[in-house]
Amino acid sequence: MTWLEDQFHNTVGAAICGKISAFLPQPRTRKSTFTEAVPRSIVVFRQGENPSFSYFLEERLHFYNAHIPVNVRCLDHDIADINPEGCFVIICRYLGWRQLNWIERHAAKLAGVGMFIDDDVSAIVLDPDTPLPYRVKLARLHLWPLRRLNAHLDIVWAPTPALVGVLESNAAVVRLLPPLPTRADVLPAKRTGCDHSLIIGYHATGIHRGEHAFLKPIIDEILSCHENVIFEVTADGRNASMWQDKKSTESRLRILPPLPWKEFALRSRHSPADIALVPLLEGRINSARADTKRIDVSRMGAAAIYSNSEAYSRNQSAGEMLVENNHAAWIAAIQALLNSESARDIARSATFRAVERMRAAQPTIPGLLQVGSK
Repeated sequence: MTWLEDQFHNTVGAAICGKISAFLPQPRTRKSTFTEAVPRSIVVFRQGENPSFSYFLEERLHFYNAHIPVNVRCLDHDIADINPEGCFVIICRYLGWRQLNWIERHAAKLAGVGMFIDDDVSAIVLDPDTPLPYRVKLARLHLWPLRRLNAHLDIVWAPTPALVGVLESNAAVVRLLPPLPTRADVLPAKRTGCDHSLIIGYHATGIHRGEHAFLKPIIDEILSCHENVIFEVTADGRNASMWQDKKSTESRLRILPPLPWKEFALRSRHSPADIALVPLLEGRINSARADTKRIDVSRMGAAAIYSNSEAYSRNQSAGEMLVENNHAAWIAAIQALLNSESARDIARSATFRAVERMRAAQPTIPGLLQVGSK
C-alpha cells in the first residue's frame, strides 16, 4: 500500500474510529470539579520502566519526595505494605487488577486518585495499523479497568491541549501536564572519533506504520545519491519488511530491533546519529501527541528534521527544521543537513534549547499541593 493510499484509509478510518470509540470505556472522573489534594504520601503505579514515567513524572516526583514519602510500584510488585491513609494514587497509563482491588479496598482512606494519559488510547486501539499485541495490552491494562476505576477517579493529566480536549469531552476533570525530562534524559554522550560516514536515524514505536511508508521512498533516493550515508531504523514485523527489499544499498541500511525503554535510552545516547528524522503524519492519534521525540533527539546529539505539525510547531525553537509532509520537502531538508556541518550544528543546538525549555517547566503536578517535610 502506498503512502497516499494509507492517507485515504486513515481519513476514512478516523471517521469510523470516532463513532466506535464512543462505545469503549473512557476515563471519567467521579465529580465534575476537583480541588487540590494535600496528600501525606504518593504512590505511583506503572508498568515497568517507560518513557511516559521518565519524561513526565520522574522529575516531578523527586520534587515531592523532598516533602512527603513517594512510592513507585510496578504492576507486578507487591503493594500490601503501602499505607493508604492520606495517600494519593497516580496511575501512569496502565492499571492491573491487583492495584485496582487495592484502590477499591482503601478508597475511603485515600487522598485521591489520578491518571496520567499521554495518548488517545481509544484511537490507537481502533487503528487497524496498531499491532494486535499492543491493542490487547491497551484494552486489558487501560480501557477495561476504567469500568471500575472511574468510580474513584478524581483527576486526569494529559500532555497537550488537544488531548486535554479529547479527554474533557468524556466528562473528566483534566489538567495539562507538559514534559519535564530529567537531566540524564537529554544529555548526549561525548562524540569521539572522526567517521566519514553520516548516520541518519528513524526510531519510533511499532504504531507508526504510515511514517515508515512515507519515509521509505525518501530514504531510497537519499541512499542512492549519497554513498557516505548510513540509515538506521528501529522496526520489526511489518514495518521491518518495508525496508528489507534493498539491493545495492543493503550494506548501508541497518534495521535495529525494538528495545525495552531503558535499553533504548542507553543505545540512543551511546550510538548517536548525525541526523534524526521525526515525521508525524496527520491523523487523530498524532494530533494528540506531545513533542517528546525532541528529548530522544537531544540525547542522540542529532540534527533533526520534524514534520511541520502542531506537536512540533507549538514549542519550536529558532533554528529547528520543520517541513511539510511531502517528498520534495523532506529530500531538500535532508540534503541541506548532509551538505553542511554548520547546518547540522544549528539544528542540533536548536533542539537542545527546546528541551532545556521543557526542563524549566513547573515541578509540581496540577491538583497536588505539597505539604511540610517528611
